[in-house]
Amino acid sequence: MRRKCKDHISKLPDDVLHTIVSLLSMRDAVRTSVLSHRWKNMYAYMSNLEFNWHDIISTPADSTPGAVCNSKVRYFLARLERFLACHLGTKVVSFKVSCCFGNMYGLHINDWISFAIRKGVENLDLAFTCDKPAERIDWRIIDYYHFPTQLLLHGEESKLRHLSLRSCTLQSDFFDRFSTLSTLVLCDVNLAGHVEPHMFSSCSNLECLTLQWCFGLERLCIGDSLHRLKVLVVSLCEGLKGIELSATNLTSFHYKGDDIELSFERVPNLGELYVMMKDTDVVSTFAELEKELPHVKSMTVAKSRARYNR
Repeated sequence: MRRKCKDHISKLPDDVLHTIVSLLSMRDAVRTSVLSHRWKNMYAYMSNLEFNWHDIISTPADSTPGAVCNSKVRYFLARLERFLACHLGTKVVSFKVSCCFGNMYGLHINDWISFAIRKGVENLDLAFTCDKPAERIDWRIIDYYHFPTQLLLHGEESKLRHLSLRSCTLQSDFFDRFSTLSTLVLCDVNLAGHVEPHMFSSCSNLECLTLQWCFGLERLCIGDSLHRLKVLVVSLCEGLKGIELSATNLTSFHYKGDDIELSFERVPNLGELYVMMKDTDVVSTFAELEKELPHVKSMTVAKSRARYNR
């Protein structure tokens, strides 16, 4: 006679089951709903939500944005929005979406962001293309989503701590809507509007700033208002002509791109410096930086394959 197994896990308190489900992937979390009546809606309390195009849509990883058919977009939208409509949790800690479409479906995306903001999201990660900027042949086919900064809460009302945006347009007049951020990552972002060198000055709690493949910014000035900034990465930003740094707590600075003017006014805690420029004279550039920044412990200056470091 076969002994019937007892389901001890299902007897655990709701908050424990919610924690267990939160450790699973979205797909596996939804699958738990068929285990028993007790588990039917547990997935709907997940606080870390991630919707990846390639996980939901069966499509080759190298598909270009122009090759995405409307039926697949509609299917992705239906799956995501059905999940959001069923969500029962009061808090969303992390909300991540990676999809192969942009501003044509902007109203849908705006609704997702509004949902996350209402749930007190802390980590917002949005990517609106499935290609890689370095391999992109025709930039005109990219339907840049216009990120709606007006949907974010002002100042201390916001719970947002980490924001990552890829392949979208961002108006530079975000003012205090980014003031609670400790991490900001902008990749393949069109900085629009009246873009000023001090555009990030209102991000007073920023500790890590990454700008990659961004365009629209001619000069970048990091001043005293960013007194918490520790890590700055600027890579392959088209049109950038100069960077001026005056950040007392900055410990790491990485730059890669065209030859530009670098100015270090006050960086007493800078310990790691990496500079790669297209046409720079490696030896003379290294000598100048070493003289200007004698306290830097790790310094690398590179040009293509040429490199000089200490």
